[in-house]
Amino acid sequence: MESLFGARQAGVRPLLVGLTLASCVLLGIEKAGVGWLQPVRSVLGTVVVPVQYVADAPYKIKDFLVEFFSTRDELMARNAELRRELLRLNIETARSTAIQIENDRLRELFNSRSRLPDDVLIAELIEVLPDPSRQEIVIDKGSADGVAIDQPVIDSTGVFGQVAETTLITSRVLLITDPAHSVPVVVERSDVRAIASGGGKGPHLVQYVPSVTDIVEGDRLVSSGLGRRFPYGYPVGVVNEVVKDRTQQYAQVGWTPSAALDRSRYVLVVLGKREGDEPGESDNIEPAESAD
Repeated sequence: MESLFGARQAGVRPLLVGLTLASCVLLGIEKAGVGWLQPVRSVLGTVVVPVQYVADAPYKIKDFLVEFFSTRDELMARNAELRRELLRLNIETARSTAIQIENDRLRELFNSRSRLPDDVLIAELIEVLPDPSRQEIVIDKGSADGVAIDQPVIDSTGVFGQVAETTLITSRVLLITDPAHSVPVVVERSDVRAIASGGGKGPHLVQYVPSVTDIVEGDRLVSSGLGRRFPYGYPVGVVNEVVKDRTQQYAQVGWTPSAALDRSRYVLVVLGKREGDEPGESDNIEPAESAD
């Protein structure tokens, strides 16, 4: 065995010496600047290029996959951020729209306040009582602000109701649509007097209107001033239905409130005549009743 390995080593040594000498010669030629090896280098470079591509392919694939998934994650995160931003902007837009609408209503309320002959107090609706059999709200003004029981409550478009109960800082308002509430009214067109009663969740009716009375759909109802609870001339509602039966003594007349009962957030509590104002003649005028 030793002789066999020794023989192999003896055969390899001349090859190693030859290769070493050839390498030294080639390096010398290269250092000397002789261009004999340039074609050989070109050929070898061309042959080696595919090998370099194959060897470098796994690294390129790895870099591509890393970049692809990182870019995808970044895009997903960006999309999620944009969705959140869009949702926030939509909420802000909706809130701005609601604020603009509320400002418009407040402007209408202030304009209504300046036109009224009575002293009024602006109040904010803070609660809607949950009892389905009652039509009531709570406002943020009470007896400490001069609010008293039975005072009328209006908004920019008509009669809202009247104060039913007060505390020091809040008041409970009975809406005109409550079944227990009635308002003496007069038909603006024909001066016919009647009583507009609330119907709760059902229809609201004008009570005790004779079948021969001059009243038609679309007639405006305003407060008549009778009973001295609601001053004369405040809009109450509009007639939306008139059913007359000759066999019945009274017509069935339905009406809808003029006030925005389900939309108004601010209302006016009518406190009474402004100080220094003299009662007008209109306060003592009672509309004429139509002839039967």
